[in-house]
Amino acid sequence: MIPVAGAGLHLRPHTYTQPKPLIPIAGKPLLAHIIDELVGAGFQEFVFVLGYLSEKVRSYLQQSYEGQLTMEFVYQEPRLGLAHAIGLTEPHFKGGESMLIILGDTLLRTDWTLLQTDKRNLIGIAPVERPSDFGIAEVDSTGRILRLTEKPLIPRSNQALVGLYLIHDTHALFEAIAFLIAHKRTSHGEYQLTDALQHMIERGISLYGLSVEYWLDCERRDTLLAANRLLLDRIANEPVPEYPHTVIIPPVHIPPSCKLYRSIVGPYVSLGEGVELQDTVVQDSIIGSHSRVRYMLLRESVIGGDASLTGRESSLNLGENTVIEL
Repeated sequence: MIPVAGAGLHLRPHTYTQPKPLIPIAGKPLLAHIIDELVGAGFQEFVFVLGYLSEKVRSYLQQSYEGQLTMEFVYQEPRLGLAHAIGLTEPHFKGGESMLIILGDTLLRTDWTLLQTDKRNLIGIAPVERPSDFGIAEVDSTGRILRLTEKPLIPRSNQALVGLYLIHDTHALFEAIAFLIAHKRTSHGEYQLTDALQHMIERGISLYGLSVEYWLDCERRDTLLAANRLLLDRIANEPVPEYPHTVIIPPVHIPPSCKLYRSIVGPYVSLGEGVELQDTVVQDSIIGSHSRVRYMLLRESVIGGDASLTGRESSLNLGENTVIEL
């Protein structure tokens, strides 16, 4: 089950017109990286919770995965939080089937085969430097979770919830969500999955922490670029076309439809289809499809599709002992 209903406020202005899960990194949308990782591990049945710009997400999924996956779509309106989103999927789990929840803006790597065989309720966790920004798990020496708190003011642990949840007791989860909604139990203005899971713990249901190999919450520009770097490192040997008077520094993703002239590209650059670069230096950046950039120096930048950036070309005739700052 993948919730992709959020508006992606922290990635504005990109998300004014593009749903966050469809923002491209390392050659394909963020959501495609998540799905392809799961499909590679053997998962075939998906439920997507849609909301903000829902038809764009649904259209992409149907065009890309129709016939390959079993897909169901649930619409969340109004958007009242992650627990509310998951509660809307209850009709698809009437038989008590186990549920694997992966957030649609989170890239992570773990032992996916373990998730297919482990009979415990598992919650993905990882240490963070600022635990008050996340849902936090207090875990004992056996890995059992003692308490879950959403963005605590005074954290008692640095183990953050990373957006992965394997729940076998799905009836209990839906009952916990119904309890929150019936009693209007919100945190930070929303119905939180963290609170529903804590309600399960209080009812005596065991949850265990699962450490992940890596985790990136791609809700801001810096983590989006970090994800781009990580994924490009994994495809470092991808073939790159040759371009006149242009230097390519791997790892990069450059489709054959791009046009590059007198430029330096890389490392850690992802270009969309049809991008044109002229007299430009770009590194550690993402440039969307059919954008054009001329006479620019770009670092740590995210440029949307169909954008046009033009800097300035200079011709100088300088004498001795001259200092010019441009």
